[in-house]
Amino acid sequence: MLSAVVLVIMAFCGNHEGKVEDIWLIGLAALLLAIVIGDAVLRRNGLRS
Repeated sequence: MLSAVVLVIMAFCGNHEGKVEDIWLIGLAALLLAIVIGDAVLRRNGLRS
């Protein structure tokens, strides 16, 4: 969770000029959050040990 926040901060507080880096950083942060949320849902439903 903390690493996703750091990635988003890096996207907005960087010295890069293009938007490709922003897309990658925000995309990776979204992927990390989706994995964490998906894991929490599966554990709550008992589908994952």
